[in-house]
Amino acid sequence: MKTYLSVEKLPIVIKFFITLILFMSVKDFSKVNSFATLAVALLEFIIILELVRMLIEFMFDEGNGIKLRFMIDSTIIFFIRDIMLIVNDKFDFIKIASILGIIAVLFIFRGLTMKYSPANIEQ
Repeated sequence: MKTYLSVEKLPIVIKFFITLILFMSVKDFSKVNSFATLAVALLEFIIILELVRMLIEFMFDEGNGIKLRFMIDSTIIFFIRDIMLIVNDKFDFIKIASILGIIAVLFIFRGLTMKYSPANIEQ
């Protein structure tokens, strides 16, 4: 049987519990009454998870820098959450199309950051 709580996986478990504690303290679950609000709540959880991951990478990485990939990922998830909120509130095609355009540009930037990352450039 696999060991899920090994010493190597301890940082992942710590990140998850920090995120869970932050999310539980921020989110009021009595207002979650439909699948759409549950989906928005889960997207908010993922956003907080990405932000905690960025913070831990910044604090414990030897370069003391935030990876651009983490920032773009959390921004994409934030915009997907906004689309869910717009669809639930009032369907506005122009807002949704503009946010989808922004998400498309962010995916292009994410691809470029993966291809031209300083870690991938040979010395």
